[in-house]
Amino acid sequence: MQDINRCALVVEDELLVAMVASDALTELGFRAIEAPSAAKALELAEENKSEIVLALVDLGLPDSPGEELVSKLRARYPLLPIIVASGRGTGDIDAGLRSLQNMIILPKPYDFEELRRAVENLERQSPPK
Repeated sequence: MQDINRCALVVEDELLVAMVASDALTELGFRAIEAPSAAKALELAEENKSEIVLALVDLGLPDSPGEELVSKLRARYPLLPIIVASGRGTGDIDAGLRSLQNMIILPKPYDFEELRRAVENLERQSPPK
C-alpha cells in the first residue's frame, strides 16, 4: 500500500520515461509527482516539501541543466536524497555533482531493479527525518 506521505519528485521531460519511472516508484511505495522541467520541479518541490522524500532528476531538461536543478534542490532541501538519471558517462558529469552526499547517479537507460537498488541504497545512506 502506498504511503501518501512518502512522495517522490520525478523530473523528466520525456513523457514515456517519466511515466515508467513514476510507475516503478509507485510500485516501490511512493506517491510520484512529475515535473517536465526544472521550473515545474522547483514549484512542485515547494508545494509538496513536507511529503517529498526522494527526487529522481534527469540531467537533460529543456529549461535548465539538471545539474543546476540538483544544486537548487540541495540548497533548499539539504537532506533530500537525489537520484540523478543520465545518459552521459559518469566522467562527463560535473565532479561537484558526483561528490554530493546522499546522491546516486543512475545511468540511463535503467530498469526497475536498477532503480529499486538505487532507492534502497539511498534509504540506507539517508539520515532519518
